[in-house]
Amino acid sequence: MKIVANSKTFEIRDNLKISDFISDMGLNPRRCVVELNGVAMKFSDFENLFLKEGDVLEIMRVVAGG
Repeated sequence: MKIVANSKTFEIRDNLKISDFISDMGLNPRRCVVELNGVAMKFSDFENLFLKEGDVLEIMRVVAGG
């Protein structure tokens, strides 16, 4: 199954949660902001939603600093 994340196409396995995809990319899902098909999501949403063929993600890391 194919999805697009941050303008790159990825071949992923079926039944993959959004949070698991983010983890597979080496990122901490709790430190990311995610848009799925143009809609901003809360962490509680992408922790429980499964990706579907053709989904488009924008994943942004949250970085704090001073």
